[in-house]
Amino acid sequence: MGIIKRIGTILDQIDVTKILMQMSITFFQKKLQTCAQCLSIAKWQYVYYTLAVFNLLTVSSGLYLSHQIMHIYTQSIDVNHRWATRLATYSDLGQLVAALNAPGNDIFDSKDVGLESRRLASAQAIFQRDLNIVRQELQTQVDSTQAIQLLQDLDTVEIETAKMVAEAKLIFSYFRQNQPEMAGRRMATMDRNYNQVNEALAISQQNVLQIQQNLLDEQNVAANSFRRYEFMIAGAMLLLIGGVTLYGHQLAQKMKSDAQEKEQLIAELQQSEALLKEKTQQVQATLENLQKAQFQLVQTEKMSSLGELVAGVAHEINNPVNFIHGNLTHVRDYTDQLLAFIQLYQTYYPNAVPEIQDKADEADLEFLQEDLRKILDSMELGTNRIRQIVLSLRNFSRMDEADFKSVDIHEGIDSTLLILQHRLKAQSDYSTIAVIKDYGNLPHVECYAGQLNQVFMNILSNAIDALEENNTQRTVQAVKAEHSQITIRTSVIDAQWVEIAIADNGAGIPEQIQQRIFDPFFTTKPVGKGTGLGMSISYQIITEKHGGKIKCFSMFGQGTEFVIQIPIRQQICETV
Repeated sequence: MGIIKRIGTILDQIDVTKILMQMSITFFQKKLQTCAQCLSIAKWQYVYYTLAVFNLLTVSSGLYLSHQIMHIYTQSIDVNHRWATRLATYSDLGQLVAALNAPGNDIFDSKDVGLESRRLASAQAIFQRDLNIVRQELQTQVDSTQAIQLLQDLDTVEIETAKMVAEAKLIFSYFRQNQPEMAGRRMATMDRNYNQVNEALAISQQNVLQIQQNLLDEQNVAANSFRRYEFMIAGAMLLLIGGVTLYGHQLAQKMKSDAQEKEQLIAELQQSEALLKEKTQQVQATLENLQKAQFQLVQTEKMSSLGELVAGVAHEINNPVNFIHGNLTHVRDYTDQLLAFIQLYQTYYPNAVPEIQDKADEADLEFLQEDLRKILDSMELGTNRIRQIVLSLRNFSRMDEADFKSVDIHEGIDSTLLILQHRLKAQSDYSTIAVIKDYGNLPHVECYAGQLNQVFMNILSNAIDALEENNTQRTVQAVKAEHSQITIRTSVIDAQWVEIAIADNGAGIPEQIQQRIFDPFFTTKPVGKGTGLGMSISYQIITEKHGGKIKCFSMFGQGTEFVIQIPIRQQICETV
């Protein structure tokens, strides 16, 4: 929404620029008319009228060309926005499919067939309603040549979803018949159908992206076709300036008595031409800002897709891990019973037959009894670790919650750190990057949790990059003597704000770079490693989305600290 508002502001600036240009042209024409009235030589009056007409044609052509280019780019923004909205609708369908898949999996934990059946029916009704809305929108709002493939994709999604719902209902029927083993066998079939639905949705999203890209290419081709006329207009302006200069020279020769008035007229004409050039440059700069806004819109869509991917992966891992973790309890009970039975047998039959005794010695029965419990403990520890990682991924993406809600800031920071854990570990000759947490007693904060987590991700990733680059410029002994570390401090300010400070002990940022650190497309990283949008988007999220502040404090050679301040309670003034 912030990007669309910026584009609207730019378009308003263009309208103001057009008005100023029209005023300049009107002023220019009035002054020429005043000069013409002062002329007494008829032949120079014809020169004046010729120059006036030529000036009018040149300025009109320039304004028409600017208007056409702006119309193309404005139309491009509108088309891209509509297709981006359709892409978000497909993502919503993916979440509804996940809700349809959930009752068939959750029944193994809840064992409540009635509850899960009602959940399935409710989710199916919502999915079918939204699917029909999407289908109707494609049939009425999209060109038939573009909509035919998308409608076929929706039919495929509907068919595969029906198969998945049928498998879920079959699982419920097995639970009603008290046959959980048969239900477990059908779960794999249901999950395969779920994967097929996701694949069909992915194909649909890819087709939407392809259509969006084709439309953007067409708009760019149309815009480029107008740009070759800019050289013609520039040449016309040069001819106009040359004609005005010649005309002024002749007037100076013919009208010596009016020299002062003519000099003033020439100065005003030159000022008008300079103003026209300045406004033309402003229009060109505005076009460049529009292109930057388009790129930032695409980058935001990529981050949204990344969040959906993380949430999807977490969901897919969660089901089999919960299945394994839930069965570990039964395996432990069965193992304890078997071991107790063996010990009871050894108590009452200590002298077993030679064949049994040889088999026990060969298997090292005492070691198996001791090690089997350790194996089960290790498996339980591993599944708990995986579940913790999945929970952190879901907390980071926040795809299963509303955008705006009251959350625990510490939970978002910890989830981000867990995702970046592989980068914090020791590598080759360099030790682990230590993370020092100085958490205050924070209340829950109203915010856009997913976007705030992205800010933490950008700042922490940059801190890790800075520490790694600093380590490459130091000796191994120097690195071991002064370990790399990141300090995270949180506190409450005036009972109205929370402050999050993230500091590293890297090389710091030079003062001349600090002034541009939040500028769009500014980066000091090598080509291909950074886009220069991370800190710019972070600044926009903190200041525009949350009404907060973000500042950078750094001394070269002594590290860097980013301080974020956001209000505990947000004042919602608009619909995002």
